[in-house]
Amino acid sequence: QEAALTAQLYDTALTRCLEKGDWSFASTYAELPLLTLPDGIAADPALPYAYALPGDALRLREVADDCVRWRLDKLGDIQAIRCEAEAPLPVRYTARIANETLLPTSFRQMVALQLAVYLAPKFLGTQGKIEVLKRDLQEATEEAQREDSRTASTARYDGLDPSLSDDWVTEARR
Repeated sequence: QEAALTAQLYDTALTRCLEKGDWSFASTYAELPLLTLPDGIAADPALPYAYALPGDALRLREVADDCVRWRLDKLGDIQAIRCEAEAPLPVRYTARIANETLLPTSFRQMVALQLAVYLAPKFLGTQGKIEVLKRDLQEATEEAQREDSRTASTARYDGLDPSLSDDWVTEARR
């Protein structure tokens, strides 16, 4: 019974953990081609262009640049982005990872604890033990995020002067 429920909930735990952060090991860049709207799907005059999300996309992180208006929409059976920008549309997203051997050890520990939290009400029963698992999950998440933060440079990726603040309101006032 435990093995069957674990197998059933594993993908949910993995997906939840991937969605929690902007993980470098799952970050993917793509340039999306324009999508022809399926029959029966109305065009949106405010966001006239549509782009299908890649099938492995779990969480959209960036679309074009910060000045482009967009939103996620379900267009029939297609998860899509409606946007005001013409093709190709550059996006960055968190991708589903099918090969667990590609996951960092700290992240795998986090997934195991997320799975334990999902299973705990069925098999532990006591709220105190469940709370300990939740605390352990929080600590594992923070550790995995710390380790992941060391996998990229600390330089700004928006091309602006590194001495500038991330707070555009403060910068505009200066």
